[in-house]
Amino acid sequence: MARRGGLVRLLVTLILLLLAMLLAAASAVAEAATATAEVEVELAPATPAQNASEEAEQPQHLLPRPLIIEPPSSAAGAEEMLGEVPADAVAASLEVLVPAAPAQDASEEVAADAQQHLPRPLVIDLPSSSAAGPRDGDDVPVDVRCASWRLAAEANNLAPWKAVQAECAAHVQDYVTGVAYRSDLELVARESAAYARAAPLRGDGRDAWVFDVDETLLSNLPYYADHGYGLELFDHQKFDRWVERGEARAIPSSLKLYNEVRELGFKTFLLTGRSEGHQGVTMENLKKQGFHDWDKLILSSWLNQTHPE
Repeated sequence: MARRGGLVRLLVTLILLLLAMLLAAASAVAEAATATAEVEVELAPATPAQNASEEAEQPQHLLPRPLIIEPPSSAAGAEEMLGEVPADAVAASLEVLVPAAPAQDASEEVAADAQQHLPRPLVIDLPSSSAAGPRDGDDVPVDVRCASWRLAAEANNLAPWKAVQAECAAHVQDYVTGVAYRSDLELVARESAAYARAAPLRGDGRDAWVFDVDETLLSNLPYYADHGYGLELFDHQKFDRWVERGEARAIPSSLKLYNEVRELGFKTFLLTGRSEGHQGVTMENLKKQGFHDWDKLILSSWLNQTHPE
């Protein structure tokens, strides 16, 4: 009996020791878990709360942010970046970004420094005589040659001439009887009126405007129609007989310009190659066509008759 009682006490003691060890282990595990949670809380602190207004004030980047590439701070860093790039690719890239300047000697460098910053003048090389084809305008159409001749004649850039060239008679007729001639007259009248309106008048009676009579205020086109539109040599006696009829018509655009200049305050002076013996008929012709109140009509003397302009 005594032996059995000793065994029982031994078993009870072992059970108590085992329970004590389990409790100690459980307490150690709980302490370790608590310490881990504290570390995580310290490593991830709570973000302070933002209200709605602060979030609204936060700028929004609608455009993509620029890509910023920082270059290496040393040559070693650059070599490290380019280490994996083929050498020929690097050389080609550098040639595109920074093209090599051609070699210049000292004189060329000085000339380059002296270059002007203004744009260079446009230089057009005319074809040489050997490459220009036939000479003397043989390959130019008649209409083009006659248009060039008429322009040079109007600009007074021709040598003295007495009659229209035979091949240009039809061209001159088409021009003076067509819309081009009227359009030219109206354009010049508009430009002249704009100039007159912009001119500062002194109001001292010396502001004057000078008009020619023939082919400026009055048209003698019917006379030239009867004489080949200039193809015939000018005949003073035949023209005088036309003047004495007093049938020259006013050029509408010139009449409008004349009246506007008068209204602006200009004194008007009229010049003509007509002779002084035709003063009366010329004045009547002008008045009949609407030209009035000019300040002076100046005619050519009998000894100085010229082709009417």
